[in-house]
This record gives sequence, C-alpha cells and structure tokens, in this order.
Amino acid sequence: MLKLSTNSVRRYAGCTCAFLLVLMQGCATTGIQDSAASNEALAEAESETISSRLPTSVAEEPAPPVTRRNLIAFQEALIAIQEGRVLAAEVLLWEVTATQPELAGPWVNLGQVYVSLERFEDARQAFKNAIKANPRSCHAYNQLGVLSRQFGDFRGAEELYQACLKQMPEFKDAYLNLGILYELYLGKLPEALAAYRQYQLLSQQPDRKVLGWVMDLERRLGV
Repeated sequence: MLKLSTNSVRRYAGCTCAFLLVLMQGCATTGIQDSAASNEALAEAESETISSRLPTSVAEEPAPPVTRRNLIAFQEALIAIQEGRVLAAEVLLWEVTATQPELAGPWVNLGQVYVSLERFEDARQAFKNAIKANPRSCHAYNQLGVLSRQFGDFRGAEELYQACLKQMPEFKDAYLNLGILYELYLGKLPEALAAYRQYQLLSQQPDRKVLGWVMDLERRLGV
C-alpha cells in the first residue's frame, strides 16, 4: 500500500466526484468551467457549465432529436441539481431516460445524482448507460473511472480514462485523473508527471496547484 505524503493526502481528499452538468448528448464542451465541487483542482477539472447548443467541433454521431417535454424536464433537472434538490432532479432525469434512453447527457447527470445519494451501483449503471447511448461521451468514461478508482478498481479506472482519451485526446480532465491515479495509487511517477504536464498544456490557464504537483514530481524523479 502506498504511503501518502501530506500533499498527496490533500490531493486524495479532493478526488471525490463533483456534480458534472452535461449536454443532452453527453458531449464534451470547451466552455467556462463551473466550480461547484469540494476541491479546487479536481473539481474545476471535472465540472463544466451548460450550453444551449451542442458543440460543432466534436466529431460525433448526430444527436437524436429531443422532445419538448424532455427538454423542459432536463433543464428543470439541471436547475434542481444546482440548487441541491437532488431527489427532484432524480425524478426529472428518470422521466427523460425512461422515454429517451438514447440521450447520454441525462444518464451522466443521473449517475452524479446517485453518487451524491451514495447509490453507487445505480450510479455505475447510469454511467454505463450513457456510454451505451453515446460511446464517445468522455464525461461518462471519466466519471465511471472516478467511481472505479474510489472503489479500488485502479486498473479499470485507468482503462476508462484511456478509453476517453482514445475518443477525444484533448479531454484534459482524463489526464488529470490519470495523473492522480498513477501517482497515488499505481506508483507510476513518470507516467503521472507526463499526465499532469499534458493537463497543463490543454488548460487555458495553467493550474497553480497542478504546477506544484509537477514540480514535486520533477524533484522526486530528478528531472
């Protein structure tokens, strides 16, 4: 078992799932990030704002049409999540997923609701349903990876983060999670350093906390 340094303990404490509000199709966005989570670095990496339009820069299958009723229910669910009314959000998201299971975004958000309620198996299934609906949904891979890591499936988490990056190499969140996984759980320090560096390269502005982790690893590795 790895012995964690003081910095590592702080990092470990911040690796809990943040609420991740995604689009109907579960696409990755490149918009301003939302800081509605418990730890600065990982929360900022895992949270994103809502956009009323699907991004056009991501090569994906065309999003299926959304009924007006489901669009309204989905928007109300996002508001409920932001206001902390997770049980109300669960009901609304179930309404959407029951009638249009082909939409990935509602499944991802439903999974996050289940995480907050500590219904982890339901969360796992919701994230899997999101991937089934949209195999290119990096949000779903990333969140399922975080959940797998929390329950000790480190190799499974690694595979999920890598599956995300295979679909979308610019998805910086997965690099941050890979770095944390490699450093704290798998003891693969050179790989962790490379992941942190790639995360910094893809960030619009360098993350000062992650920069500290990079400097710490460079010192420990003598590079």
